[in-house]
Amino acid sequence: MNNTFLYIITVLIWGSTWIAINYQLGDVAAEVSLFYRFGLAALVLFTYCQYKQVSLKFSARHHLQFFLFGITLFGCNYLFLYSAQQHINSALTCIAFSMIMFFNVFNAKIWYKTQISPQVYIGGVLGLIGIVTLFWPQVNNIELGQATLLGLGLCLAGTLFASTGNMLSMRNQKLSLPLMPANAWGMAYGAAFMALLALIQDKPFNFDYSFSYVSSLLYLSIFGSY
Repeated sequence: MNNTFLYIITVLIWGSTWIAINYQLGDVAAEVSLFYRFGLAALVLFTYCQYKQVSLKFSARHHLQFFLFGITLFGCNYLFLYSAQQHINSALTCIAFSMIMFFNVFNAKIWYKTQISPQVYIGGVLGLIGIVTLFWPQVNNIELGQATLLGLGLCLAGTLFASTGNMLSMRNQKLSLPLMPANAWGMAYGAAFMALLALIQDKPFNFDYSFSYVSSLLYLSIFGSY
């Protein structure tokens, strides 16, 4: 598969996950839904690694790296985004999350002293303008009330966590940690952290057996999480 095809598939899946998330919001707490999502995703990756005979053994230091990676990119990031989407529509969430382009640029410069060319900033601005233009019909009539501002704030907080997770992912690469096992452990730790939060808050581990919830959960776990 060439890079163009892979890029198109990635864009289509990433873009559609914002719609699928809507069907995860309801009777099941966000923390519990995320536990199901990344628990299943981790199980699939662990099974794949076992099938391919890829080692899943790492040092305690590496597991600490995976833990931080997991709770930022597969835990807090999505918890804030799920919470945000209860106050704003998916179009506005997608636009706000697109700020991750700039967060990643600035964090890469802070964390790894990466030199950023002017073209990167121009490309980021053009990309953001394109996304706003695409969703303009859905956001044109939104009023900046308390709920909208709360949703945007939660979304930006989630985006910051996602960018931090991306920096930790870069560190995984710099440490030459294999991609699949690193993601498997990260998702497992993210799922466990969400389960712990749910337990602390005494939220029930119920399940929604409706077609919309189950199908969106499978889509987000199998396609939207990789």
